[in-house]
Amino acid sequence: MEQQQAEQKINFSAYFTSKVAPAAEKIEKYRKKIITVAAIYGGIICTIFILIAVSVLVFPSKLLFNEKLLCAALFIFVPILCFICGPLFTIKKIYNIFTKEILIPRLLGFWGKFAYFPPANIFTAIYKSIKNKTGFKGIISELRGAKQTNISVNPAILARLLKFSTISYDDKIVGRHADTDIELTELETYYMTKERDREGKTSYQKRTTFKGVVFSATMNKKFKGLTVLSYSNIDKNRAQYPHVTKKEIGTMNLTDVLNFGRQVADVVDLVKEYQQGKSKEELEQQAKNSSLTQKAVKTEPLQDVMLEDPMFNKKFKMCSTDQVEARYIFTTGFMERFIKMGECFDYKIKAIFLDNNVYILIDQRKDWFQIPFFKSGLDPANYKQFLIEFSRLLSIVEVLKLNQNIGM
Repeated sequence: MEQQQAEQKINFSAYFTSKVAPAAEKIEKYRKKIITVAAIYGGIICTIFILIAVSVLVFPSKLLFNEKLLCAALFIFVPILCFICGPLFTIKKIYNIFTKEILIPRLLGFWGKFAYFPPANIFTAIYKSIKNKTGFKGIISELRGAKQTNISVNPAILARLLKFSTISYDDKIVGRHADTDIELTELETYYMTKERDREGKTSYQKRTTFKGVVFSATMNKKFKGLTVLSYSNIDKNRAQYPHVTKKEIGTMNLTDVLNFGRQVADVVDLVKEYQQGKSKEELEQQAKNSSLTQKAVKTEPLQDVMLEDPMFNKKFKMCSTDQVEARYIFTTGFMERFIKMGECFDYKIKAIFLDNNVYILIDQRKDWFQIPFFKSGLDPANYKQFLIEFSRLLSIVEVLKLNQNIGM
């Protein structure tokens, strides 16, 4: 294993030099400019606050004067600080999207042909409007069109194992590896709770139920039922009758507002289409197709499944609408390989087997597919984490032998 990783590192360094470094060299100039500007503004602000603090310490006899000076300084410089940090934060976000769009497809070329899709959010919209020189109208147009997120994992599929009111999509990678079509989607699911403290004050708390990568692929076995497994407890009713709860406007953050805006835009589209002469039946079918709620896969209820491997039963809980079909999927060899795959991700695994597809939810709460910002983009060693993480995700295909029709 260590020898294989060493060979991969050598091969990646050679590939990086020829395919990635030329593009990274151009991007590196922008990175240094952003850091330089941030350092200058940060230095100016820190110097001003240090001078004020020193004046308070050096002239304690003029405490009242110094208190007024300090209050005035805070009143003036806090808005200035926000005014400066806001654009810098936005620039960094836009730079991050720009960098990923340029470098990630080149990095992925090391493993084969893959397509990269950035998240559909306000920062992507600003970047694309700058890139296409479409101005403010371009931003609105991008946000308006961002409802097409290029995400093929239906939210109702995720709702079988996750409770959430909002899905925040991040990066998505689609491609083919070892004769298997795969999709990797980084996302976060969460809902908001309304809570009161001892003094009766109301606050909203964000409850994250999943943050990680969803691996999806078509299996080499055909099955009609539903089988789900999880490292934690399974809500059988939710798994069989998934439903995405409605968001409350009072609990929305920026992402929620944008999503709500897209929903309003969808309603406007339906009204326009109706005015243009679409039949009521067509509109009802369109609304049905876009619904986030799915009916049960089978009338049979989900039942607990206990397999022959005690290690598997210890690590995962499993339910299925068809006990025979669950064992058809999870043969002895497949169980062993699934445990081996789960070990790579600390067993923080949930999975859904539905319509011949497998969806593996890797709940490792970190930022995936990151390009280094505070390190040089010209050093292949700084992409080590990207190399390790993506290789580990691709290994799911080989470990589970999704590319082989061997009876699993």
